Amino acid sequence: MLSQRALEAFREVMRCGTISGAAEEMRVSQPAISRQIRDLEDRLGLSLFTRHGGRVTATPEAHEFWTEVERNLVGLKQIERAAEQIKRGQRSTITVAAAPVFALTALPEAVAVLHRQQPRLTTSFLSMTTLPVVRQVALGQCQVGFGMRTHHKFETDLICAGELPYRFIAPTDHPLADKPSIQVEDLAGQDLVGFEDSTQTGRNQDRLFAGMANPPLVRFRSYLSHIVSVMVLRGLGVALVDPFTAETHEQMGGLSRPFLSGERFEYSVIKSIGARLSSECTELIQTFEELVDRHRTE
Repeated sequence: MLSQRALEAFREVMRCGTISGAAEEMRVSQPAISRQIRDLEDRLGLSLFTRHGGRVTATPEAHEFWTEVERNLVGLKQIERAAEQIKRGQRSTITVAAAPVFALTALPEAVAVLHRQQPRLTTSFLSMTTLPVVRQVALGQCQVGFGMRTHHKFETDLICAGELPYRFIAPTDHPLADKPSIQVEDLAGQDLVGFEDSTQTGRNQDRLFAGMANPPLVRFRSYLSHIVSVMVLRGLGVALVDPFTAETHEQMGGLSRPFLSGERFEYSVIKSIGARLSSECTELIQTFEELVDRHRTE
């Protein structure tokens, strides 16, 4: 097994550029650093430095190795800090994987509410599309996942699920701005910023427009709802989005209206099979659901 002390010596030599600098940083003698480096090279079977008198130069292999060492030593330091905080009763952590539509809207708000109640709470967020969310939760890398409804029910346990109406978004000066609500017929011939066909919303919209004699013209597509919103704000078309994105769109100066349609934005909250949720996770989910409730009847 590689010595952590030798890895730390290697890191400091890479950072400082000299044996003497590394020795000063680690508060040990130069011969001790040199010995650690030689032992590490022997263990790895790699030449990490070329030596010219009292000077050392990192080899290309050393630069590649440094990337991995830095990543792992930082991880060890985080583990040590976490253990110390747990020992002092200063730490409770939630690890969350979430689709961007939640990670950029409702979840930060839910975390803020929870943090006001539990100031020592820490949260680790990973934002990714729904299938990677399922994988992260199924593998136990994250305690809870927020994403779109999927068919991967045998990989995770479903905590809760729901559906919400879509909303229409546009620039504030759009001709449809005077209408209190929008129907699918209002979109006839309109320039539309749509979603990729591989997304839930993209498939819903394709189904919705399939029977129209004069469907909207999909000028641009994206996987991500916040990109769709920004493109709409730039005057590139109108869009149909989930209510979380619509709320953010209004906050950014855009227009949002109810969209009257049977199509729904479906979401789910999941955990790994058989896992027991912490009280913090349970409270986060409850807070999230309370925030979602305000959109259910819009």
